[in-house]
Amino acid sequence: MVKKGTDMKKNAVLFFFKSLLKSILVIVSILAVGVISYKVSYQYLSKQLEAGKLDVQEKELESILDQAKTDEISKNLIYVVNDKQMITHMMLEICNTKTNNMDYITIPINADYTIPAKMYQKLCVVDEEIPQIVRLSKLRRYFSDLEDAEAYGYAELIMEKLLKTDISYFTVISQEIYDLHYQEQKMTTQYAKVLDGSGQSASASPSPGEQAQQYNSSVTMKVMVLSDSFTNQLKDIAGDETKIMAYIKDQYNQDGIQSNLTVYNKIGYIESYMKMDSSLYHYWALPGEYNGKLFKVDTASASKFISDIENVTETYTTPQSEEKSVPAKKQVSSKGKKIIILNGSKISGLAAAKQKTLADAGYTVPKVGDYTQEVLTRTKIIVSKKKWGADLTTYFKDPQLVVGQTPDGYDIEIILGTVDAN
Repeated sequence: MVKKGTDMKKNAVLFFFKSLLKSILVIVSILAVGVISYKVSYQYLSKQLEAGKLDVQEKELESILDQAKTDEISKNLIYVVNDKQMITHMMLEICNTKTNNMDYITIPINADYTIPAKMYQKLCVVDEEIPQIVRLSKLRRYFSDLEDAEAYGYAELIMEKLLKTDISYFTVISQEIYDLHYQEQKMTTQYAKVLDGSGQSASASPSPGEQAQQYNSSVTMKVMVLSDSFTNQLKDIAGDETKIMAYIKDQYNQDGIQSNLTVYNKIGYIESYMKMDSSLYHYWALPGEYNGKLFKVDTASASKFISDIENVTETYTTPQSEEKSVPAKKQVSSKGKKIIILNGSKISGLAAAKQKTLADAGYTVPKVGDYTQEVLTRTKIIVSKKKWGADLTTYFKDPQLVVGQTPDGYDIEIILGTVDAN
């Protein structure tokens, strides 16, 4: 009996260790499969990238550093970086050699951006730890294992996608140099808001026969401008080719400044630099809006805004004023037009509340009713003629403004979405 009990005990122990060994082998197998899958995927993506088979419409990441160039209208992405590799400021410098205008657009660094899937797939080949949702202030840190030239080149590629514009080259300046040459000024920039329906449900897109509209919007923030001392320094060398050339070379040799544009190519702009007046430089805020401390870039509007600046054909002859903005289409008041409001949110009382708000503001809203089709998230303003309805957009949260057919007897139809119930 004792021997039998001992044998049973030994069998139990043996069974335990066999089970444990099997479990360990299973775990090791799973890990091995994961590692092998990663290696295979990594090698496959690398080969695909080298062969140029990953989305031919995407830029080749490997050649990004070779794409610094001089253009008639050059766009220089300026990073301001501290000693912890954090980007503290960012702006886009637009130098127009045809008009000799210089514009600076401040880009808030406390903004997040979701990298498109195909680009993200490529960037994972460069650094598998980069997140798909990136904070602009951390763009350098995401490529911490790379040299500056490569890291800022990849950051430039991301910014091109965010702004939907080609960037000619980048420049990196230290926080110390920024503090010497720049200052911040609170400014309001007006821009034409583009309603492209991005990020909205299918029901938010214009229906057949409707045409998406644009309307004026604005953004207020602290904008980076040249300091008075730096402006005067540039004035002192204006028109003097020798001084400007020496200044450019000194800048390139200065610690705390680097660029992927060669000094030779930078000097290629010297003819325009000689004709520029630093007191006529224009400064803008990037289109978008703040949500608490975070800034949300309005990509479609930002892209158009940049394009509008590039397409300015007249040379700036007077200093920029607070009211000055990129030209926008003239708006027509909706007061005096007959407006009908339909409740597309299914939230009781919302149409009546909005009717009172607009009536108190001087608009004519004789009737409200229910929208019998699907529930809308985003409010839709339908006008029967172009340029109408822009003034109504301020009463709703990011409404869609379209030209389309309105009910008989009414000039404007407003279909309320759930977002305006909050």
